Amino acid sequence: MKDYIKTIPTSTFIPESLKIEKILGDPRYVRLIEDWWFFTVTLGRWSCAPKGFIYDQESVPLFKGTNPEAGCGHDLYVCIDSDPVVPKMVAAKIYLELQTYMDGLEKDKNRIKHYANRTWDFIRRYGKTGIVMVWFGYYHKRKVMATYEEITG
Repeated sequence: MKDYIKTIPTSTFIPESLKIEKILGDPRYVRLIEDWWFFTVTLGRWSCAPKGFIYDQESVPLFKGTNPEAGCGHDLYVCIDSDPVVPKMVAAKIYLELQTYMDGLEKDKNRIKHYANRTWDFIRRYGKTGIVMVWFGYYHKRKVMATYEEITG
């Protein structure tokens, strides 16, 4: 773990942006080219999506790809061998937490635009989280280090 993340934050904390590569021939999936660390209050601990982790950057219809960091954290915790293994509702809560954190980093100087964006972000966050809570068929179906062929096959 990097030196600057030795202390335990009191809220969600993401020290670095995702470093990804696109998978040729399939615009849905990307692969991490470096470990990606984040602190989640939901679990009260640091989590790491490892280098080589393949995920879909958020596949929620209508809101697809609006928050790749939250999508990565959620996809990590729906894996059968995540550390720790969590129930579906906890993975959804982590997803909401990461979305809220990332949305909070964006600031508009125009107050009207700021409040309009915050309202839309709230609707989008809770809409996406509600969908992942009830969607069937994806939870605990793959391993963290599954290959592209295992994921799509």
